[in-house]
Amino acid sequence: MQENTKTILKETEKLSQLKTDMLVLIDTVVDSSRQVKLIDHETLFERFAQRAASTEIPEVDELVQEADTNIDAVLYREEGQSQQVVKFRSKKEMKAHADEVPTQKAQREVFSRREVIQNLLAGNVASVMAAAKATDASQTDEPTTGASREITRALFDEVLQRVLEGDYGVAKLESWDKVTYYHYRPLLSASYARILSAENNPIEQMVDMVRESSRVYPRPVVLGMFEEPPFGFTPEELQDMLQHIAKDQDKQDIRYTTSSLGTVFLYSNKYLEDGYADFLAEEQDVGAVMNP
Repeated sequence: MQENTKTILKETEKLSQLKTDMLVLIDTVVDSSRQVKLIDHETLFERFAQRAASTEIPEVDELVQEADTNIDAVLYREEGQSQQVVKFRSKKEMKAHADEVPTQKAQREVFSRREVIQNLLAGNVASVMAAAKATDASQTDEPTTGASREITRALFDEVLQRVLEGDYGVAKLESWDKVTYYHYRPLLSASYARILSAENNPIEQMVDMVRESSRVYPRPVVLGMFEEPPFGFTPEELQDMLQHIAKDQDKQDIRYTTSSLGTVFLYSNKYLEDGYADFLAEEQDVGAVMNP
């Protein structure tokens, strides 16, 4: 644990009310991302208000102990022992014993949880510390229990702002139809979150994926990828979607190219020049065959 965290642990027995609310909001986003779902702004407020109203301020040492215990549980580590490294002789053997080793997702969750706790305690965001002191100063000597608290929009906005300003893993994105969503990055990546944000419009989902791949990596996208999860489009649906895209004036940047092996790729010429897209598609397709 970091030295500044140790110092705070000696001086503080409970979290501040603000930091407790921040933890409630973070956990609310985590719950959705754990289910591979986004949470929209209004739903986040409603769930936060319900949980924050009944959450009591926790003891700091209990939070730290819980985070460490969860890590030990995921790593199957007894006190004083190091993590056991499990090796398998084949993928078949690894799959058969999948339940015996911690998943990467489970590890990410428990380690990121400890990091969230450490960041809250360390107060590495100066504005959070100042706001926490101001909040504590306005409270009575007896901590307010959750049942009697009024959770206002203003309080929610303040807590959300502090969480987004700090390094707590919560990310914000706006969908194609201007809906604001949130997700927890250690459990749900930004690229996957964008896919989920366009579930209600398959065409926008495809276009966004193609543009992001061309802009970020950069590389074209194999058309057949959209037949696989999380898309699951049929060949007939893909053909209909491509026809709609071709007729939409706002999507004229979406182009296709075909490798010498006959594989169709999609790309955006906003970010990839046509000739370079041709080269990347050929390299991606033929190169994979030549170097399995």
